[in-house]
Amino acid sequence: MDRGAYAEFGRHFVIGLQPSPDLTDHDKRLLSALKPAGVILFRANFEQGTAYDVWLARYERLIADVALCLETSHFLLAIDHEHGRVFRTPAPVTRFAAARQWPAQAAAVGAATAVELRSLGINVNFAPVVDVVASGANSPAIGDRAFGSDPQAVARAALAYIDALQAGGVLACPKHFPGHGDTGVDSHHALPAVHVPMEVLRRRELEPFRQVAPHVKLMMTAHIVFDAIEPGVPATLSRRALTDILRGEIGYRGAVISDDLGMQAVAPFFADERAPATAIAAGCDLLEICAAAADTSRALEMASAVARHAKEPALVAALAASRTRVEEFLAGLGPITVRRLSEDVFVRHRQLAPLHSGTAPSPSPG
Repeated sequence: MDRGAYAEFGRHFVIGLQPSPDLTDHDKRLLSALKPAGVILFRANFEQGTAYDVWLARYERLIADVALCLETSHFLLAIDHEHGRVFRTPAPVTRFAAARQWPAQAAAVGAATAVELRSLGINVNFAPVVDVVASGANSPAIGDRAFGSDPQAVARAALAYIDALQAGGVLACPKHFPGHGDTGVDSHHALPAVHVPMEVLRRRELEPFRQVAPHVKLMMTAHIVFDAIEPGVPATLSRRALTDILRGEIGYRGAVISDDLGMQAVAPFFADERAPATAIAAGCDLLEICAAAADTSRALEMASAVARHAKEPALVAALAASRTRVEEFLAGLGPITVRRLSEDVFVRHRQLAPLHSGTAPSPSPG
């Protein structure tokens, strides 16, 4: 596949970097060849356990190296920064408690988060979680990451957080559409299924997404089968979920990104070389593949596979529409600059909402 073809279809990918605070040779080769839409950062991309000035300087070099490989200073720089157990950055970045503990302070948390993430050049936060935890559900993947069990309350808190975050220059990415809150299986490890009627999904799972849709430019899919939507097909690959419901019924007009394709819920589906093109044609514009659970060089194979199927009549229009959404989304991203914040900023932020006090490991990626 020539470089021009990678440039065309590489833009449909977001790469989770290798676990290093320096850009590895693997990632230098991959980013230079693929020219993805951007990258997502994890805990190991920050030098943990060192002084703020030390890790910040090393981090700034990492981001500069990414820009060199992508040959642009304008790219998607994302992170899962939910607070609670899903948190990547070292101190002194403020680590609030899980979302369940601060719905009343959601706007304040969103504003503080924007200030701190913008200082790191981050322009997209894969948050908030707008899943509704069903009454009585054992949801190991979500739990206290969600604002609660009432769809209207979840929507109110999510909107307050989103509006404050985006006013501060960081785009929100609500997740996990159509909803991960009624599952007893963690999609990092296996494929969950939700067995409730469509009227229940509309009233419960879909309602927060419906309310936040006009406010955001990016949403993340769930690797979950919804029997009432498309039996046997994870939402990430479901045209019924992403085009008919999210875009048609809900009216969402922005871009859609997958959760990590290395997660075990969906990885077997992507053993089929048609799957990347199928996902994009279904309405999933950006495919996220992360080093935490996969060989990210597979993104090159996936881009090649998309190119091989791109001229099929059933895919041409869908791929063109997806490419337009990706370019429009990327054009709206803020600049990437890294700067130091004063200690006074962090002191003020730590007074705004409950802080995290646990040590539970964070799911990866989100």
